Amino acid sequence: MRHWLTRNVGLYLVATTVSTLGTSMVSLALTFALLLHGQSTIVLGLVLAAQAAPTVLLTLPAGAIADRWSRRGLMIGADLLRCASQGLIAVLMSGPHSSIPLLIVLVALIGTGNAFYGPAEFGLIPLLVEAWHLHRVNSLLSLAGSITAILGPMLSGLLIASHGPVLAIGFNALTYAFSALCLARLEIRAMPERPHTSFAARLATGWAVFRRLRWLQLITMQYGVMNLAVFAPFLVLGPASLATASHGARSWGIVSAGIGVGGILAALILLVVRASRPLVMYEVATAVSIIPLLLLLNGVGVPFLALGGVAFGAGMVVQNLVAQTTIQRNVPEEAVSRVSAIFSVCAQGMAPVAYASCGLLAHALGTARLLAVGSGIAAASVIMLLFSRSIRILNDRMMVSR
Repeated sequence: MRHWLTRNVGLYLVATTVSTLGTSMVSLALTFALLLHGQSTIVLGLVLAAQAAPTVLLTLPAGAIADRWSRRGLMIGADLLRCASQGLIAVLMSGPHSSIPLLIVLVALIGTGNAFYGPAEFGLIPLLVEAWHLHRVNSLLSLAGSITAILGPMLSGLLIASHGPVLAIGFNALTYAFSALCLARLEIRAMPERPHTSFAARLATGWAVFRRLRWLQLITMQYGVMNLAVFAPFLVLGPASLATASHGARSWGIVSAGIGVGGILAALILLVVRASRPLVMYEVATAVSIIPLLLLLNGVGVPFLALGGVAFGAGMVVQNLVAQTTIQRNVPEEAVSRVSAIFSVCAQGMAPVAYASCGLLAHALGTARLLAVGSGIAAASVIMLLFSRSIRILNDRMMVSR
């Protein structure tokens, strides 16, 4: 393990783990801070939307910028922007009255930092470790992320109960500052000089690389379909099915814990297991993600639904890790941030539409029919992609030169 778990990887792991812990705490803290100030759910929705919107709008431009300028510098800048914004939110929410327009501006700045951090991070990781060990580093980062996703809300709840939500928001600001400090200490090899091209030309080049990779186009479209057919129906209709039952919230909490456990188990397995055909593994994981939808369709009890949550969490983590590692290993370094941004926007851009339309479709078609149709569409996509030669032939020894 020593030959890949270097000082750089250790610093980066600590930075992202602490930062992710703070981020996983702040959503709950900000929600309760607004509610304790007497704000309505409409205001809460506007604030959360203000944070999400820049991520959707700026991810593609951020990918083009990350392939041109220092990725570490962009990540440090994003951390400092988010640190300052969260610190100002903590100050704003500590008073008896909070300015909602100012709060919306501040959370939009956080979303802007998120938009620039993601593509830069995606392109920085291959500079920290040999391509052959990328799956291990990505799995370790995913493992840390899965654990902090469970611990963060728990710690946030304890801080809110004992000291109020402002302390949790302030803690998140400090985690971004700590992350920036760790990133500044990384020893990154110098990136080759990039030719000076227009912003539009850089975006066009990234799109051209994306279009050359048939396998990437296929899994991107499939991920979008999974958002519509599987992810949103399970995460929306699952809790809705338990809402009227006795202890419904606690029951869905058990299922949610199963999702987290599945993610942790998958990351641990991928830390030591390498698939010779990674995209075949991706399709197997996609098929596994359908299991909880079938369990929900058949009205099973909470214990079986929790096991379905384990399958759901494991499937999603394997999909994300395999996609990330395969892109990093098979896309030229000078274009990897742009291509990852295109994948992110195209694959996950359907998520808001999926969540917004899921309830309406369930009302129009009926919950059982929607679950059955979603399962069928997802299963058909797996079968179709397994028949694609570009999915089957890509193996773990195929990579571009770095």
